[in-house]
Amino acid sequence: MAGDSQPFDGFQKTHFRRNAVAFIGESTLFGLALLFASTTTILPGLVSQLSGSAVLVGLIITLTEGAWRLPQLLFANWVSHKPRKKPYLTRVGLAARPLYLVFALALWLGIGRHPSLCLALFFLLHTLMYTGFAVDTVVWWDVLAKAVPPQRRGRILGTSTVLRGAIAIAGGVLVSFLFGDSGPAFPSNYAISLAIAGALFMLSLGSWMLVAEPKEPTADARTPWPEYFREVGRILRTDSRMRRLLVVRILAGFDGFALGFYVLFGLKHIGLSSEMIGVFAAVQMVGGILSGILFGWVSERFGNHRVIQIATAASFASPLIALFFLFTEPAGIWRPLYAVVFAAIGISMNANFIGFANYSVDLAPPGKRSTYIGLFNTISGLVVVWPAIGGWVLQQTSYTFLFTVTLGMLVVAHLSSWWLRSMHGETTLKPGGMPPLP
Repeated sequence: MAGDSQPFDGFQKTHFRRNAVAFIGESTLFGLALLFASTTTILPGLVSQLSGSAVLVGLIITLTEGAWRLPQLLFANWVSHKPRKKPYLTRVGLAARPLYLVFALALWLGIGRHPSLCLALFFLLHTLMYTGFAVDTVVWWDVLAKAVPPQRRGRILGTSTVLRGAIAIAGGVLVSFLFGDSGPAFPSNYAISLAIAGALFMLSLGSWMLVAEPKEPTADARTPWPEYFREVGRILRTDSRMRRLLVVRILAGFDGFALGFYVLFGLKHIGLSSEMIGVFAAVQMVGGILSGILFGWVSERFGNHRVIQIATAASFASPLIALFFLFTEPAGIWRPLYAVVFAAIGISMNANFIGFANYSVDLAPPGKRSTYIGLFNTISGLVVVWPAIGGWVLQQTSYTFLFTVTLGMLVVAHLSSWWLRSMHGETTLKPGGMPPLP
């Protein structure tokens, strides 16, 4: 909201360029790390090779979303009374972000020869790391709201998305090599990919340390838990805009119902080679580039609710294309077009960042950002059940049923997105405001 930035106007103008570079750098490097540890391409391949279980493949996204989202409401109260929150991300990041490096080392040392032990270690470290990301998220968005004016957030988020997508094209070539016939054998290919991801996570933490955070007047002590949860209940009862946003987000999260199975469908049903995993990852990033350009502009000019509406419409493409390939079974030159599924995934995932999360920050009144961010992401965490249920449904039924249900629910999500009201009048850039992006 416009009032959210007023106490920090002078600080924001003085430190805008520094903070723009720091936030863009952190977000870009973090996003590149996710390319090499993608929960829709790389990690499903790893778990499938170790277990062959569709349920365990679905569990990846369930644990990812659950560990990342569900603790945020608790962490929000932990940090909300702190005048400066940046150090908490730094400390937790130093503990959580190297964990893929630990797992990569374990793969190099031969844990892959013991599939059950390897799976247990992977799920443990993966869950711990994403639990750390829960703290990261609450702090990151709170500091962004203080350090960057609302009308410039979409531009910064879009720029970082474009940059990481452009760099990820080269990264996709490396991923294609790692998982192609001429690349290293299993599990060395996964060890290299996850080691790169871990290194990029640590570099992104270095960029975060460059952020300048203003000191914010806050309460002297943490709100007692009973009072805190009563406040959360009041927000849900009285803020209809937050309720609408949560409903739309939960429905849009139904894209996770089939999210972990598009790669497996392409490899096993369509007959694409394993080298296409790298292509899928790169195309997903290209979708991120294009949508980052579009969403950054739409966010600034028309509001974050329009970003959500566009993205929920684009999400139809993944199950639609999968159903097309299921019923027509195209051969030859048409098969690589299946990669468009992952472009749509890239577009949809960008909406979580530039659209949904940014809109929740717009809703938050001064002093309540951490609570709003934590509340939004925790309740949004209900979407974690969809991937695991999707894995069970696939085992009990078929790809046809899985993709059809996914498509139907995403149509409902898009229709519900038109309930969201514009916040654009409260975040429009005023003449003579901030300096341009560097």
